[in-house]
Amino acid sequence: MTSFAEKFTIKNRKGETLFQADDKEVVISTERLRVTGSGGIHFQGSVQTPLVTAEPFQQLRLESPTRTLHVKAPEGIGIESRAGDISASCLKDLKLQSKEGAIWLDSERVELRNLKTAIPTTRGRSYPGIYQLCACENGRLFLAPPEKACQADNIVCKENEKV
Repeated sequence: MTSFAEKFTIKNRKGETLFQADDKEVVISTERLRVTGSGGIHFQGSVQTPLVTAEPFQQLRLESPTRTLHVKAPEGIGIESRAGDISASCLKDLKLQSKEGAIWLDSERVELRNLKTAIPTTRGRSYPGIYQLCACENGRLFLAPPEKACQADNIVCKENEKV
């Protein structure tokens, strides 16, 4: 079917617009938009929405198979799993950066696996530029110079304050 018009509108029985299209935009006015198909949905350009959900008991995937996927927000981004794990993996570097605050790892157990281990020399000497990683009782990490013991003062280990 081919039709020519300035505007195309579909309304429900109450007279409310469900679908409207013209040269400038397409508007779908429904409580929930569901797109089915094994290939998912593809967008060219950016997408803005207050909520993205998966069907019950299905995984939600946001994917960019050939480019970068950006998630941005002016106030914050929350990722929560109420009943399972959250994993992040990549081919190259994984970067966690806080421009003004701290990076918190809050768990009973924090594991750093597969770290390279230095082989001490028989002379037991220290090398400049190689620091010791130390921890305060509250879990805050700090560096100690190579020739010194892991000793912190109240400023380094102070609770709930920026160092």
